[in-house]
Amino acid sequence: MESCLKCVNSACCRLVIETSKQEYDSMSESLKSNLVKYSDEFIAKKPRYESKRDEIDEMYEEIYAYLPKSEDGLCKLLDRKTMLCSVYDKRPKVCRDYELNRCEKIREICTD
Repeated sequence: MESCLKCVNSACCRLVIETSKQEYDSMSESLKSNLVKYSDEFIAKKPRYESKRDEIDEMYEEIYAYLPKSEDGLCKLLDRKTMLCSVYDKRPKVCRDYELNRCEKIREICTD
């Protein structure tokens, strides 16, 4: 988290946050409550397929759920007062991977 205090662009907080079913199943209930399952959206639009929920879940296994953005375009799990992730220790894989791949490079490029 210390490195997040040096953030120069909040890029990771603008990512499309999607999780696999495996990752979703390993999340806490409070974190899951912020995500939307693609199968739920599908069935909401086509309720006649409710009886096929298990098959639809399998269809979305690799991209099972997503985290909708707030109106400002940032992650809704970002604490707006501190500008730090409110679930940092339990953040989704895409967030963890972003830091490993890009944050250090961005800070190097953008230092004055």
